[in-house]
Amino acid sequence: MKQLIYILALFTISCKAQQKIFPLNTYAENIPINSYFKDLNNELNPYTGVWVALFEDKMITLNISKKTEMPIKLFGKNFYRDQLFIRYEIKKNGVISESTIDKDFTNNSQLSIESALTQDNGNKVILLFSGGNCSVGIGTIILKKINATQFSWGYYPGTTTRIDTLCPPDKEYKIHLPETENLVFTKQ
Repeated sequence: MKQLIYILALFTISCKAQQKIFPLNTYAENIPINSYFKDLNNELNPYTGVWVALFEDKMITLNISKKTEMPIKLFGKNFYRDQLFIRYEIKKNGVISESTIDKDFTNNSQLSIESALTQDNGNKVILLFSGGNCSVGIGTIILKKINATQFSWGYYPGTTTRIDTLCPPDKEYKIHLPETENLVFTKQ
């Protein structure tokens, strides 16, 4: 049994040693399988934390965290990447209309928001929103750093309607995220 554990440990270390590390925004098409797109310049760190904005009588709270070495699949190959994940809560008059604050996205990507890439030396992050029920609201979110305690938000849904024949009628199909540009969030 000890020999098996030793062999597995050696195999794991040897696999990690072969893993190639590249900057976060390296184009993945010709990169070796199992490469790691690492946030070498800490471009994602300024976005982490709790952020709040007010929009149309709603209070939007974003809880942004950075996850390292998240497995992804691109061009039919497996890679690893540092990413931002956003959990959010939207309240109107103190009542929660939607919240993913306590949601675990490992098994369910519905309502997940995760980073795809950074631009302008980390001053802009492009995220993908998986949408709500039946993928309503699937789209892109762009965060642009204003300063150390503020960024602007732009949400661009690609699908705002659903196909009635394919979606269960007992679900809510409303987009709760603020569909706007230049909404300023402040770090708490």
